[in-house]
Amino acid sequence: MTDAPVSSSSSSSTNNSQRNVSIVMSILIFTLIVDNLLYAFLFGGAQAKVLTSSFGISLFIIVVAVSYASALYLLSRFVSPIHRQIKTHSSRFNWIYKTLLISQYASAGIIAFMILQLILTSHYYVGLLIATIAISFTLAAIILGLLSYRFLSWYKSSNKNITVLLYGITFAVTAIGIGVIVAVNGSVILLENPSQIGGLQSVLKVYSSSSSDTTQSPKALILYQITYTPSRLGFVLYWIATALLLREYSRKLGRLKFWTLISLPLVSFLAASIFVSPDYQHSLLYDALLVLSALTAGGVLFGITFLIMARSMRRITTTSSTNTATHHNTLAYYLTISAFGTVLITVSLTSPVIYAPFPPFAAAAWSFLGLSSYLYSLGFYFSAISIAQDAKLRQSIRDIAAKESKLLGSIGTAHMEQEIQKKVLKLAKEQEKTLEEQTGVELHEWQQQQVEQENIQDYMAEVFAEVEKSRKKLEK
Repeated sequence: MTDAPVSSSSSSSTNNSQRNVSIVMSILIFTLIVDNLLYAFLFGGAQAKVLTSSFGISLFIIVVAVSYASALYLLSRFVSPIHRQIKTHSSRFNWIYKTLLISQYASAGIIAFMILQLILTSHYYVGLLIATIAISFTLAAIILGLLSYRFLSWYKSSNKNITVLLYGITFAVTAIGIGVIVAVNGSVILLENPSQIGGLQSVLKVYSSSSSDTTQSPKALILYQITYTPSRLGFVLYWIATALLLREYSRKLGRLKFWTLISLPLVSFLAASIFVSPDYQHSLLYDALLVLSALTAGGVLFGITFLIMARSMRRITTTSSTNTATHHNTLAYYLTISAFGTVLITVSLTSPVIYAPFPPFAAAAWSFLGLSSYLYSLGFYFSAISIAQDAKLRQSIRDIAAKESKLLGSIGTAHMEQEIQKKVLKLAKEQEKTLEEQTGVELHEWQQQQVEQENIQDYMAEVFAEVEKSRKKLEK
């Protein structure tokens, strides 16, 4: 995921780099899913003796080591190149990136100290766990809040696009939900637990209430239902906005296939929301595993949807232009970032922050919420910018072609296309400046080249075909 290469050898190197990033990202996601699964077993009171023994502590250390080694690679090979490519009129994105690095390393240091405590004393301070959660969740809330402000400002200065408005509301609701979780649930954990957690006896006290069914001990589940409501609403709004964002490209994938793919995450999410309730006669382990599987599946399905869309974009542009292999497809690039961010943010939020486990499984997953929010937010923000630019360009060509279509019969088609292309190129540059002013983001040089060299000719071919089709209908 680096800047666009020029030669075939550098193109091959970039493909290898992208493949490595995908592999490491998959390792990170899988490790965090395992982290959440172990948390679910502890929360449900299953395998308590095994998971709280030295074997369980070793598992926790392995999970942390693998996840943070993967994160370190991704920060240097994936996140850093993204940051270098983003040129803005505002310093907000630079500030977010620097804050992300500081918070991620701070969380790593805190968790490393917790591991040292576990090895030496078989205890850890609950305050350290809450500090890790607070750092990551607060950063995530700030990132999403700033992106909400960006989208809402863009909405006010643009043509009142409903998709832009929905994303602004989605980010705002999700930011509020994350803030509620860290403030309320973090306080409850601090107040209801001793300062240190460790040793089988203290752990069994926690499990004694968790092992009963939810009708006898519904407190944790009720807390989960209340504090996670804003995040649920954010997920639904996110689904609606994403469906609207990508619907214009559904014909490239196939409408039936597109709507099937885009609907699966919502179905999975609703399954977790409907069947997890204090009124049901089943164990907390059942609830924990259901939430884990349904939400994880929803996030992964969302990610797969974006990756399939991105792959279809690359395949189409690769067959239509040789330059695309060099510059990549802009929208496909940002959809890939969105896919990674979506899966990561779902996995980071899957384990409910409603109790302090021993060992502190899910701490690693919670600590990556800031990083996942960074990828999630920027991927969608720049996807929206790319799609907005694409939509305006298409509309400009349609308007010009409609005005000039009467001349197609009297003037040579090739000459007409050249004249329209000149007008569209001029309008495209004007629209780029307008879009930069509205969003605060400068378009990449290679993105501008892609617009000029590739997309306009493709768009013109589509529009001319439509105009010719309309003319034939009128002649009949």
